[in-house]
This record gives sequence, C-alpha cells and structure tokens, in this order.
Amino acid sequence: MIFRVTSEHIKRQNRKSAYVALFFVLLCVGCIVALISEKSISGMILPAIGFLLFLPPIFRTYRTIQDGAGSYPVIELNEGSGNISVSHKDVVVTVDITQIKNLRLQHKADRIASVIVTTSSGEVMRLEGYENLDALADSLKRLTPSDRITNANIYHR
Repeated sequence: MIFRVTSEHIKRQNRKSAYVALFFVLLCVGCIVALISEKSISGMILPAIGFLLFLPPIFRTYRTIQDGAGSYPVIELNEGSGNISVSHKDVVVTVDITQIKNLRLQHKADRIASVIVTTSSGEVMRLEGYENLDALADSLKRLTPSDRITNANIYHR
C-alpha cells in the first residue's frame, strides 16, 4: 500500500510556513532599517548578523512551498515482506518492521492524528497528514508486537 500526504495537510503546512516566513521578512526589514539608521560601524554588526541569520529560512520556506507535495516523503508498506519504504526525491530508506522498537499512535478527537515509529537503531519517523492514516496504523499494529505499541491520548508534537 502506498500512502501520500493529503492536500489539506500540505495547504495547512504551507500556511504555517508562510506565516513564519513573513515573520522572518519583518525581522530582516528591521535589521535593514537598523543598518541604515546606524551611524557607527560597531552598531552595524548586530543588525548585519541578524540579517544573515534571518535570510536563509525565508528561502528554505519558499522552496518548500514551491515544491508542494514533492517536499513530503511517500510511504510504501509491504505487509508480505514486512518492510516500510520511505522515499523522498531520489532517496529510498527501507525499514524492517521487526526493527520497530516503539510504535506510538497519537489520537486526537477519537481519530489517529499521527504515528511515530522508533526503530532499534534510534531513527524516528513521524507519519502525520497521510491519506488513510487509520489503515496504515492498523497495518503497523498488526505487524508489530503488542508490547511495543503505545497509545497516546494526548496529542503532542
């Protein structure tokens, strides 16, 4: 089964990213105003450093919004072989389901909001906003031993 991120989740994440980018733009404008209004060289150091720190997140956010669904990984669950394949752009990571150390199912209003998979090597995969997340969670619950499954009724990020 192949699972992709829903368009509603992408829109919600893009809106949040746009607000953060707007905040960083305002900080950059403030740094530019401080640079222009400062008379001494020593007073220009902090605004220049601030400008250089606040500029890269704006471009990263723009790139994420521009990529759209391509900026989110695609999950493929192969129940027959017991593997989860996570593919993002040209990189594919395959995790054996027997390597799952902890499977946390986070509920929000009696529905599954996210699935957090921790492998025995310490890798953490957070699956949130995917189509048919309930089917993915049910399949992972069937394939994972019950002592490794945790149900969290309080949704936390």
